Formats: sequence, C-alpha cells, structure tokens
Amino acid sequence: MLWLASIIGICVLCLNAVSRTNETTDPGLSLALNPFNTEARVNAVTAALNGTEPVELEYLSGMARAAIGMSRADARGYSLLGAVQERAGDHAAAQMLYRLALEHSKTELHALLRLAEISLASSDIVGAIDNIDLILRRWPDYWSKVEAIFVAAAGDAATSTVLANKLDELPPWRGRAIALLSRAPTALGFVRNLMAAAPASVRAAPGWGAERDTVIGALATAKAYGDAYGLFLSSLRAEESELAAYVFDGGFTRPPSRSYFGWRVQRTGATDISLGPVARSGASGLRVRFLDSPVRPGMVSQNLLLPFGRYRLNVEASSMAAKTPKGLFWRVRCSEGLQLARLDVPQGNATRTTLELEFEVPASGCAVQTLSLDTDVMTDSWRDRYQGEVRFDTIAIIRL
Repeated sequence: MLWLASIIGICVLCLNAVSRTNETTDPGLSLALNPFNTEARVNAVTAALNGTEPVELEYLSGMARAAIGMSRADARGYSLLGAVQERAGDHAAAQMLYRLALEHSKTELHALLRLAEISLASSDIVGAIDNIDLILRRWPDYWSKVEAIFVAAAGDAATSTVLANKLDELPPWRGRAIALLSRAPTALGFVRNLMAAAPASVRAAPGWGAERDTVIGALATAKAYGDAYGLFLSSLRAEESELAAYVFDGGFTRPPSRSYFGWRVQRTGATDISLGPVARSGASGLRVRFLDSPVRPGMVSQNLLLPFGRYRLNVEASSMAAKTPKGLFWRVRCSEGLQLARLDVPQGNATRTTLELEFEVPASGCAVQTLSLDTDVMTDSWRDRYQGEVRFDTIAIIRL
C-alpha cells in the first residue's frame, strides 16, 4: 500500500504543479486540477468580472466566499466579493468589504482604487488622496490613473490644503506631482504657493532644488515673470541668498544649474567651461578654454528681471593667448530679441581688466532679459577656430 500512497502523492504534486502553471493563463483549468488553488480562484473571478460575456453573479459570489473561507487573512477575497456586490448594485456592502480588505492588507490594489474612485465621485478628496498615497507607494506605475485627481484637488480651494499637507509630508511621488501640477494651468498658482510656503524640512530635502526650478520654469513659460522671480528669491537657501543681485552669483562661486534665473552652460566640443572655485587656489570664477574649434553663441547665459531704467554692465576679465576671430562678448538682450548691450572681450593676453558699458532697459517690450557670453559665429567654418583661454572673475549689473 505504501507504493500506492507514493503514486497518489506524486500525482497530486503533478496536478498541483500543472494547476500553478495555468493559474494566470487558464484559471478555469487550474481550478479544475486543484480546487484549493486560491490564486486561480482569484484570477477566475477577476477575469469573469472584467470580461465581456454575461456573468452569473451568484456563482461568482460563491467563488469569492470560498476564497475567503480558504484564507481569511487574504485581503483579495474580500475585495473580490466587494466587486461582485458592487456589480449587483449593493454599493454599501461593496464599500464595507473594500474597507474590510484594507484592514487585512493596506495595499490591496483593487480595494484602494475603487475606494479612491468612490471618494472622488462623492467629492471626498481627502479620502481619495489618502488611498492614492498608498497606491503610489506600492504601485508607482498606476500614476496615470490618478493624475486627474491631483489636478482637481489643486484647483479646488476646499481640497488644495489637504493636497498641500500631503505633499509636505514628502511622499515618494512628490516630484512627479509637482511636475504634473506645473503643467496644468489651473494648478500652477497652487504649486507656486506650495513652494513659496514650504517649511524648512521640505527645503532641506534632496529634490527641493529641482522641484523649485520646475515650478519657476513653468511660471516663466506662462509669462508670469514676476511670480517666477519672486519665487526664485524667496526660495533661496541662506547660503544662496547672499548671491542675490541683478546678476545672480556674479562671482561665479557655484557650479551651473538648471534654474531659470541661474547660470546655465552649453556644453559642446568647442570649449571647456567651468564655474566655481579652482581646486588648488580656491579662487572662484568662470573659465573658458577654447579647443581650436568654431564657437557658437550662448555658451554661458542667465535670465534677468531688470526694471526699466539705466544700468552699467561691469566685467573683470583676464585672457591668455586668446584668439577669437569672430569676437567674444557679453550681451544683454530682451526676450523679444532687442539687443540692449554688447561688451567686447579683448583678444591676446590681459590680466584682471575691467570692462564697462552703460545700457538702458525700456519701459515696455522687455519683460525679461538674457545675459549671455556670445560670439558672432553662425557657421562651423574652420577659419573661425577659437584658441586660448579667458577667465571672468566677476560680472555685475549696477543701476544708475
């Protein structure tokens, strides 16, 4: 009889193995092979509810209840039974079962999604956001299903505070939410206020700078230049606020950034550009080494917000065997294209030369300006090869 028991045991193991293999692709067959396969039972009920064929709700209810009976700690059984009850029209029972599922597992996906959708439909944004937070922490790929809820919450005065408080808790999806809200015209004011009022704990978080730059860039794109610049100034850290002036960080003490109002560098094979302190001496500055190639305009630039009036552009420059066949100059121009100033940098060799030029910002048609280090090179002709090196210790714009 031992040999018979062994054969039966082997057959059971084989049936179980085949059942496990088919529990996703053919859950009906899987259940026929092993009626105790909970995974197959869950998949079978889910497939029936999501299918296009008519379903027998009483049969599916029995399947879900059987899943609960086999494993009372498995939240999926309660969630499935809730889905069946909801399909039958008993919404109160469905919500009770969804909540019961979450008592067993706070990350039961179907229950979370349905309760979030129900909360949103009943204008319970607080409940929707709480459920979405749990969803995104566990399943970040479900982002597209919840984007609309964030935009709706941000645009409603009654719910924006709830969303702001949740974002200030620094959930892992905060950066994606801020990027999303920055692109939504109805939410741009909300995200601007969120960044302006951010507590110290948020400003100290690793992603703070990138988030701030995203919002400032969105405000500038919307031509809300005053709001963009105001947010830039109010969100500077203590060590950054010391660098604030008409030209931010005019001493080139920090590396380039992606900020709309910070130094930006265009990396090409024609130049070797560095900002910040030199490793050996510790002295700061902007250093441009030319690599014997034509150099296009805009290698270094920064956006400005100058009130109308008269100004002086002041630059301290040094050059070492600089050869600039199509010129090298600092330029100030309006975003609309009008050139306000061009300050040429001499070729050859020079040490700590002061260059100055006065210019005027008009009262209209020049809402934002760009300060850039440019050339007149328009084509990549090898006759326009730039050589040598230039260094800028400071650059400043002074109102007269």
